[in-house]
Amino acid sequence: MEEKDEGIPNRELYALLNISPDASTEQIRKAYRQWAQMKEIATENFQRICEAYEILSDENKRMIYDIYGMEGLNSGLELGPKLNKAEEIKEELEKLRRRKEQEKLAHIRPTGSIMANLSLPDFCEGDGIMKGMAMASEVQSQMSKRIAVAIGGNLAVTGNSGGGAATAVLKHQISSVASIELMASAGLRSIIGIETTRHLSPHSSATAGLAMSLKDGSINLSNLWTRQLSQTSNGNIQLLLGTESSIAVGWQKKEEKISVAGEIKFGTSSFGASAHYTHRFSSKSHGRITGRLGSNALEFEIGGGRRISDFSTVRMLYSIGIQ
Repeated sequence: MEEKDEGIPNRELYALLNISPDASTEQIRKAYRQWAQMKEIATENFQRICEAYEILSDENKRMIYDIYGMEGLNSGLELGPKLNKAEEIKEELEKLRRRKEQEKLAHIRPTGSIMANLSLPDFCEGDGIMKGMAMASEVQSQMSKRIAVAIGGNLAVTGNSGGGAATAVLKHQISSVASIELMASAGLRSIIGIETTRHLSPHSSATAGLAMSLKDGSINLSNLWTRQLSQTSNGNIQLLLGTESSIAVGWQKKEEKISVAGEIKFGTSSFGASAHYTHRFSSKSHGRITGRLGSNALEFEIGGGRRISDFSTVRMLYSIGIQ
């Protein structure tokens, strides 16, 4: 972040309030009150005027703005009584700039999981307790501000059969309200697809996708509508058209300690309903209860997990049901 040396101070916020860069705090308050009284006339710029008042009425924020402009304020600097000199502010901003440069180099995020499927009934009957195992891994990389790439793969073995797949996803943020994803998967089910998401309003979004199977050439269309119902809950409707057409209605609620979700799904050859409840006992541990009911199975699942490090979590789930 470079300090501006042209001798031209940052004046945009002062111009919004129609005051001088040398204006006193009282003059700033008076100018803001005058604009507030004309809110209906200045609706288009009123949000920016409020932002200008918030910054210029704060001594530390105003000092940062005068030196570095909005870039300095948006850099993540934590203001405090110890940062009351331009030299101290400049030193802190330089530290933040170097930290952001290091974060750019660390934009590759690998993740992975290993799951073991143990069967108590099989073990009681004299068979092995290990019923199957699955592994999955993924590497995500933020190539630029608008482009992200994810490459992953998974392997699963159940009894004497198994399978695997490799997947690559390219995501491009077209604008602040729209994005597009290109996906390709190779394995037992080789698929290529495209998906686009757009925010229709501050509380709702829509996603449309098209996928084609390289094995038989079948095409599947998907549409998902999501609506925020409250600060902690949202609902969605999903429509799938293809070899297995279906419609599903879902609901989710997430708070600090609990999360709840439910879904009802009707398909051309099946139907089902599911619900789960998760309770976080602490920042490291949680418990979970899940139930599924449908034309194919009746299943109940209980378990939990615990974070054992900054990068690892162990989970154990016990399920009982009828197929």
